[in-house]
Formats: sequence, C-alpha cells, structure tokens
Amino acid sequence: MLALKNISVKLGGKLILSNISFNAEKGINVILGPNGSGKTTLLRAIIGMVKYDGQIKINGEISYVPAEFFSPNMRVVDVLKAGVKKANYELYAKELNVNKFLDRDFSTLSSGERKLVLIAKALAEADNVIMDEPLSNLDVKNKFLVMNILKKFYDKTFLITSHELEILRYADKVIVINKGKLEYEGGLSDLSENLLSTVYGIKLRKIQLNGETFFNVIG
Repeated sequence: MLALKNISVKLGGKLILSNISFNAEKGINVILGPNGSGKTTLLRAIIGMVKYDGQIKINGEISYVPAEFFSPNMRVVDVLKAGVKKANYELYAKELNVNKFLDRDFSTLSSGERKLVLIAKALAEADNVIMDEPLSNLDVKNKFLVMNILKKFYDKTFLITSHELEILRYADKVIVINKGKLEYEGGLSDLSENLLSTVYGIKLRKIQLNGETFFNVIG
C-alpha cells in the first residue's frame, strides 16, 4: 500500500507537481495524463529520486521499472539477481517467457525483451511495484501478456503510468494528473469521458461492453 499526501515537487525553480494526494492499494492503480503532466516525476518522488514536499507512506518494499534504461553488458540472469537476495525471479521469468534468455547478454535483447526482463525483476523484488510506461516497446501480444500477469499476481500493489487508454480495462483504480495537479482518483465506472477528453485535448467516448469499460477516440 502507498499513501501520498500533499506531494509537491519543484525542479529548476518550476513547480512540476502541486499537492498530489491519493492512496494506491492492492491491485492495478493506473496513473493517466498527457506528456508533461508530471507522471514520471511523481514516480521518482515515490522511489526517492527527487526531493518533494509532503508525505509518502509505503507499507513494504518497493521496486521500479523505468520507462528508459541503459543496457549493461551482463547476462540476463545476473541482471535479475543484481541487488536482490533470495528473490524468486525464476517464477516471474517463466511467466513472462524470458527464462529462455537467462544466459544471453542483456544488451543483445530487443527493447521489448529487455522491458520484459525488468518487469520480471521488479515483480520478484517487492510487493509494491512502480512502473513507468511498462507497455512501451512491447508488441500487442506482450502487452496483453504483461497486463494479464499483473492481474494474476493480485496480492501486489501496482502503480503504473501510461499513455495508452487500453490499459484502463485492467485498472482497479484510476488516477488522472494534468499539468501537475490531481484531476481524478477513483474507479473506472465513475471516470467521465468529458474529463479525459479535456485532459488529452481530444474527443473520447466511453463505451461499456460485456461488463468492461473502454474509451475510444472519436474522429
């Protein structure tokens, strides 16, 4: 569980985040917002990479999957083991189909394959998993693979940023941030198409089909 209260961040004298407060509990918590809204800065505040004002309470350990990362000349198995003792990386490597890469050099993998390795590592490391754009660089098949696996390990708390609206079908909670301010916190059923249309600057329509909720672009 993660609890944020009145989180504000200034970088280079510019206010990036202003009084952000919300709770993230077990399940999939999705942070939406356009480029420049402060999503990545918020995650970096949570993991201690940037200074902030306010309070952050974390129940348990946290792990982090960055949107961008370097590619060390290490075997995949060593990347998975790095910095962690007794983590059950084998389980998650198998779930994400990266166990076949264990003896390969991490830097030789495709960007999508490297992302899957880092997701497996984060799942093994902690019960609070912070992910910045985890679906970027993944093909359609692996996007569905990742999200279904996150649903499977429901005892963990996932806090995920994304630009991709299709991720909402998996969300237990939605947090919308725009221009450094919290615009919405709650369930998918109460998230309005007008709010998302305003935040993204494009007309969206909310559709409910077979018990699921989708947002489609109108145009």
